[in-house]
Amino acid sequence: MRKKFCPGREFALGMLVAFGLAVLLPSLWAQQSKGGSESPQSAWSSIQQLVKDMEIAVQSRNLHGIHDPTMKIRAPIKALKHLSSMLSGDKGQKMGVALRQLDSSVTDLHSAADDGNQADSEKALKTVESALDQLKAQDPEGAFKEVH
Repeated sequence: MRKKFCPGREFALGMLVAFGLAVLLPSLWAQQSKGGSESPQSAWSSIQQLVKDMEIAVQSRNLHGIHDPTMKIRAPIKALKHLSSMLSGDKGQKMGVALRQLDSSVTDLHSAADDGNQADSEKALKTVESALDQLKAQDPEGAFKEVH
């Protein structure tokens, strides 16, 4: 049996697909380029700002406000982890350990906030701050100047 040709339906489907691509592709390209093109300096700056955002959220008892910065901090941590393998000597290893500690402590803070536990969130924030201090001691700004 032959299907009846219906140009209106095909046109509508084509327009729907075109519209979907026009909406989705730019955001997908932006996400892809964001991960690989972030400079070490901008990643380090992002990490510091996002930790400040976490501090503000916990101190203001806005545990829902923890979600966004704890998710956003993953990309710059990952970028610096990748770049730390390019550092010479044990500098890269120490930097990697500090970044993993920060990542782990951010996960703990995220979990405490998701549970709605203010006291645990405050403890976890102190761990995040301590991990950030350990990372600062590795001088990421200076260490990554020659990288990228």
